[in-house]
Amino acid sequence: MELAEVVGQLVSLRRFPVEPLGGETPNEVAIRGAGAVGDRAFELAESDGGAALSWRTAPELLLYAARYLEDLVTQDLENWARVRLPGGREFAISDPEWIADVSRRLGRSVALRPAAESGREARAGRLHLVTRATVRFVDRVYGASVEPRFQRANFVVDLTGGKAFEEDEWIGRQIRIGDTLCDVVGPSRECIAIPAGSEKPAGDVTMVEGLLKVRGGVVGLEVRVAKGQRIRVADPVAIVD
Repeated sequence: MELAEVVGQLVSLRRFPVEPLGGETPNEVAIRGAGAVGDRAFELAESDGGAALSWRTAPELLLYAARYLEDLVTQDLENWARVRLPGGREFAISDPEWIADVSRRLGRSVALRPAAESGREARAGRLHLVTRATVRFVDRVYGASVEPRFQRANFVVDLTGGKAFEEDEWIGRQIRIGDTLCDVVGPSRECIAIPAGSEKPAGDVTMVEGLLKVRGGVVGLEVRVAKGQRIRVADPVAIVD
């Protein structure tokens, strides 16, 4: 018999249709396999089959954001996806104009491709979780609020009476988010993105770099769905024994 201790609630849900662009904040997402449908389904890369781009080497990409027109999209992802430029204009993901804008900003030619083409489709199964207490701790270290575009976690959990980095104790265990069972497979390097050289930094990036150095570069957790159909904001979060 499964025993589960409710420890908090899911207070923020994020999905990133295009890696490494900013994402969206749906109220719910459908689950397929080990991850959320549509999360990191596409990626930007150097043209002509080059390497995938990263926010670490191209922080300007965090100024762009991608979203789906429907929270519970499960198929025809390209038809449902939109990309918003830093100035606010929005384009269908298939429109070459936004790709041209990215290329001009970076000073080199880039291309969009499905994650499956690079053999990195498994990224869609790598979901990232952090607690609100940990985010608040990073805020204090940074000296300012960690802006939404710097938050790369799929799930932010508000723990009842929780403390920063308490989620580290979940590694190797299972958690339930609503009716969805997840394996906590290890620490994450993808929950917080505050790259040096980001435009108009509000806080002290070097302090966060110091925190990451102390923690071996990780904040938050990497989780994989073991069983489930959807996850919703306000779902209870429980530790499974």
